[in-house]
Amino acid sequence: MHDDATTSEFGSDEQRITEALQAITARRAVIEQAKGMLMLVYGVDADAAFDVLRKQSQDHNVKLNLVAEQVMKDLVELSRTKGPMRQLALGGLIDTANQRIKHSAERQLDGQTKTGVPMTELGPPPG
Repeated sequence: MHDDATTSEFGSDEQRITEALQAITARRAVIEQAKGMLMLVYGVDADAAFDVLRKQSQDHNVKLNLVAEQVMKDLVELSRTKGPMRQLALGGLIDTANQRIKHSAERQLDGQTKTGVPMTELGPPPG
């Protein structure tokens, strides 16, 4: 039979594991969404889309999920623009994502994603 301290410790371990799994799942969801967007926009397969994200992450020493989050945010904003500026912006979107990720060291130290305005607060498309 377990004493209260052992039961409490087990519950605490279980809670930490559950929270860690939820965080991993959330990060993976962002990466998968960014991959899907890149697949659609650039007409590449899932492996190529992941390779683009991974390369940017490694080249600029920024966590993969932060690159993916920034790319998603940028593509959503870009989808709201029209005309030739859209094509021009699309060309450099991936290559410059790391430049739009400010204070990455701070984000990575505290484990938070803070690439700016949350996706849910971007508002409706103009017009």
